[in-house]
Amino acid sequence: MSVRDKVFMAAERLAKLKPYDQITFAEVAEAADVHWTAVRRHFGSKDRMREWLKVIQSNEPGVAEKDTRSRIVRSAEIVFSTYGYERSSLDKVAEHAGLSKGAVYWHFSSKHELFVHVLEKVYDEQIRALPVQMEHVLASEDPVHTFMQWLETQFLCLAEADGRAKLLMYFLVSELDAEVKRSVQQLHAKFLDTVAVHIYEMQQKRLVSDEVDARALAAMLDSLLKGVLIEWLLDPSPESLATLTRTISTIWWRGAAVKK
Repeated sequence: MSVRDKVFMAAERLAKLKPYDQITFAEVAEAADVHWTAVRRHFGSKDRMREWLKVIQSNEPGVAEKDTRSRIVRSAEIVFSTYGYERSSLDKVAEHAGLSKGAVYWHFSSKHELFVHVLEKVYDEQIRALPVQMEHVLASEDPVHTFMQWLETQFLCLAEADGRAKLLMYFLVSELDAEVKRSVQQLHAKFLDTVAVHIYEMQQKRLVSDEVDARALAAMLDSLLKGVLIEWLLDPSPESLATLTRTISTIWWRGAAVKK
């Protein structure tokens, strides 16, 4: 199968899982098992890729029904990242989405429910992808190199994160009310537990040192991602991000890998 076929088949599969305007080069590259630049080469630009995906989705049954809810969630990501939780409202989300307040309230009864749903969506997408990603690493003839490539892909996803990057920063620096904070903590704990399970599997395969705690290593990876996010927000140049990701991937693996 040619690289082109891999890219377009992967993009079509992703179009069945999430709205076209939320699919990134990095996600298509990961699903196709190619470098993200190969996706850009075949589509030309992110906008052209999403136009193609939009056409694909327009032929899927039930798209119209799903579109309203996805528009609300996408608008909520932007509104929350722009105004913060306290100054956001369902009215602002409805206005941004070009919908009536009734349409928003039909799907979400409160700002808290919508906020937590946005968080769940982000975390669930990551958790669903992890088993396939780690299976690919463990089955690779060169798992060390493959894992480093995976790390680099995670970091490079930030470059296409749009409003999600700012949204994540808001989670990190803002004071949330007790109910929302508990929801965020539960979602984050579930995510770290999932990552820790896969790191433990890598320890059993003698790819990662068992001298370190798998849960702590998962937290370290998450901390590195947040650190890269901060650096990217300060200096959003692709060259700077690529250099940083390669450096972090190399040093992290040298510290965590089993010494031969």
